[in-house]
Amino acid sequence: MLKFRSMRPDAEKYTGPVLATQDDPRITKVGRILRKTRLDELPQFINVFLGDMSIVGPRPERPELAAQLAMAIPYFEERMRDVKPGITGLAQINLSYTGKPLPGSLIEPFSKDLTNPFRVEGAEDALADDMRVKLLYDLAYSAATENFRAFMLLELAILFRTPLVMLRALGR
Repeated sequence: MLKFRSMRPDAEKYTGPVLATQDDPRITKVGRILRKTRLDELPQFINVFLGDMSIVGPRPERPELAAQLAMAIPYFEERMRDVKPGITGLAQINLSYTGKPLPGSLIEPFSKDLTNPFRVEGAEDALADDMRVKLLYDLAYSAATENFRAFMLLELAILFRTPLVMLRALGR
């Protein structure tokens, strides 16, 4: 998938592929602006025109990260079943860029229960935690495809709210 580069060219030289974090030092100054406004996703319209993506759908993960996440999160690979990846989606309008619930959101009070439901010590703030929350939104989107009316209303809501998220720079 095409994207504007928002990290240094050697960002994963020593770590290999890893998920971006809230204040990731690998992100450039311009990259922070691109990510905050979600403008780094604009080149993906070419992917839409080529038929590789949809405008709305679950965000694709890099294959090497998707394999790691599928091992750490049950049903992670189910989020893309029979659904094309999208430039924007339900998770993107409701969560931060990294997948963390936004302050004051309806899901924020439940984030601790969703990310570490068995209260395993030392498992707090694991890299996959925010992806577990994101998975819930992706699965809800996929489930909505079963009912045409619900699906169309959800698609329209996502398309309407995406520019608002971009303009308000909620992409932390």
